[in-house]
Amino acid sequence: MSRFTTYAIKEISSSFLLLIILLSSILWLGQGLRHIELLTSDNVSFISYLSYVFLLLPKILLITIPICLFLSILININRLKNDSELIVLWASGKSDYQSLLRPVILFALLIYCLTIILSLYITPLSLNEIRHKIIDIRSSGIHSSILKEKKFISPDDTLTIFLQERDGRSINGLLIHDIKDRKNPQTYIAENGEFIEQNEKKILRLYNGSIQIFESNENKISEIAFETYDLNLTQYNKQESSHIYSDELYTNQIISNLDGKKINEFNKYEREQFAELHSRIANPLYIFIFALMPLIILKFSKKPGDDLLFPIAIVSAIAFIFQIIQIAASNLLIENSNLVIVTYIFPILFFSIIIFLIFLDTLEIKKYLNAK
Repeated sequence: MSRFTTYAIKEISSSFLLLIILLSSILWLGQGLRHIELLTSDNVSFISYLSYVFLLLPKILLITIPICLFLSILININRLKNDSELIVLWASGKSDYQSLLRPVILFALLIYCLTIILSLYITPLSLNEIRHKIIDIRSSGIHSSILKEKKFISPDDTLTIFLQERDGRSINGLLIHDIKDRKNPQTYIAENGEFIEQNEKKILRLYNGSIQIFESNENKISEIAFETYDLNLTQYNKQESSHIYSDELYTNQIISNLDGKKINEFNKYEREQFAELHSRIANPLYIFIFALMPLIILKFSKKPGDDLLFPIAIVSAIAFIFQIIQIAASNLLIENSNLVIVTYIFPILFFSIIIFLIFLDTLEIKKYLNAK
């Protein structure tokens, strides 16, 4: 490996790491804020919340890695051009292949290995763990930590709780409105109460109060006084779907589910699994496309004074189009599993076109074109 190859890989990797940290952190923070209600309404500890948000990172990395790879190579090519380092290499008789193609391919190969591991193993594992965490959180019921003084809190669509004061688990001045039974809504009023957990049940024990029941059939209100009343909060637990989506299944599970089945006999869920499996394999191939595309701008600039702004804009637009095609191909496969070959044709075709453009001005291509 030449000195320049080592130097180029070092520069590209430095830019890539900086970009991946910045971009992934921004997206990660956005996702973390989207799920902040886990802390405010679902009684999740801060440590559990962090572990939940951390599991989102592999999915975010699959999105940011191709973008950051493309940008890091593009930035370094532009810097090498502005610092006249490429001009020196060209003046010494070295081609684009000898100067930049080798380090770009080597670095892209490293990133491809990372991406394929993320795609096939780590991301499905993290998404599967997230699914089970959500089921546990949503099914854990209402907790006393969500009850705030002098605020109407609705931990469930059918329940609203207001309290005047609280001291730990002890509560003073309670007003509870329950519309679980739409025909007979109930209102609980109590001087005080306390939050109790018994045998995995969560109970709000009310003292010295009354229950007002509106009987819609008779259009009247009945009132029942009590000294002690236990309101079972378990009945208000949210029922989270236990359905596992295709992207949450392990790769070996998908392979096992589809083993021995014909494509034209797949049901909807099996088509989704089939599309997910091949997307996990095919999408990392775009790493080489996004890595090599920045090299095309060198075809527009061979002089020190040449402006790269327009070539960079063109190449960036094409990269964006390729990204759209990648997403569209994955979605198309869900609708028609017989088009699986298209998922692989697109990256191979794009890669071939880029390689052709990179080598377009080499001696071998020129000889071939002149012979024509």
